[in-house]
Amino acid sequence: MAFTIKVNGVAQSVDVDGDTPLLWVLRDVLGMTGTKFGCGMALCGACTVHIDGTATRSCITTIDSVGDSRVTTIEAIGTTQRSSRPGSSLKYRNAATASPDRSCRLRRCSPATPIRPTPISTTP
Repeated sequence: MAFTIKVNGVAQSVDVDGDTPLLWVLRDVLGMTGTKFGCGMALCGACTVHIDGTATRSCITTIDSVGDSRVTTIEAIGTTQRSSRPGSSLKYRNAATASPDRSCRLRRCSPATPIRPTPISTTP
């Protein structure tokens, strides 16, 4: 089925099943890979996008539920009025990939993913 969604201010036409998660439409159909797959259960926040200004987990949001809403992804950072400084988004994107710990990028970490400290050992 054909859907037209407004992503980052641009109307995009996609031909997918209505129960396809928005995450996979963004990544696989539109090629917008800034929104990440994390847990697939809306717990980690890696797939968060804004739908009409409300933070929404795109891994559990179906494309048919989006309707005429405005979808804003991480790719829009630096193009909004809020980020008025040139290159401000580039600074954050570079900081996320410049880590000497390469394993973080291999585990699909996202700068927006909340990380909780875990004790190494529970025995004294």
